[in-house]
Amino acid sequence: MQLHKLALTLTLSALCFGCRVRVSRWHATHVAASMPQPILTTSLQAAVEEVKVLKVKIERDGGIHPKEYGEDLADLVNIVEKAYGDSKTVEAVKSVVEGHELALQFMRCDRVDGFDEMHQCRDRVLKKLFVKYPDFAAAAKEAVEGEELPYLSAGLDKEAVLQAIWQETGKDTDALMPSVNPEFHAEESQQSY
Repeated sequence: MQLHKLALTLTLSALCFGCRVRVSRWHATHVAASMPQPILTTSLQAAVEEVKVLKVKIERDGGIHPKEYGEDLADLVNIVEKAYGDSKTVEAVKSVVEGHELALQFMRCDRVDGFDEMHQCRDRVLKKLFVKYPDFAAAAKEAVEGEELPYLSAGLDKEAVLQAIWQETGKDTDALMPSVNPEFHAEESQQSY
């Protein structure tokens, strides 16, 4: 009789453990599904996809040519202007686009005639970048610390500045992924069980 009770207790314990695991997974899946998800309209999804495509083009070998960058960015701006849906996602996409616009402005300063004019142009863009990316501001100022330069940009490597901007826009683009792929949250919470 005691052996029967022990077997029954072990069986019930095993069943209850299995129930808890299933209930936990059900809870994670259904609670994540019932949580309000961002409204991702077709236009907003298109904007996010274009931001991702631009990130890939920048990261490929050889980088992106300024002309191609300008054309892609112009197309992206048109798409983002028409995007609507979840306000946080729309603002995040616009923020990424703003970073790219500043990078393009910085690149285009090379076309300005004259050394002083070029660095004045770059310094104007750097001021905007410093407001948008405070960590970048600190790193840039630290890089030229102790140097007496007529222009901050004269002490900075152009390619290093562009890479720093693209690193920031890349982080912002990666941060968009959970809002574009709501299953990401459910998968993440299921893996923790």
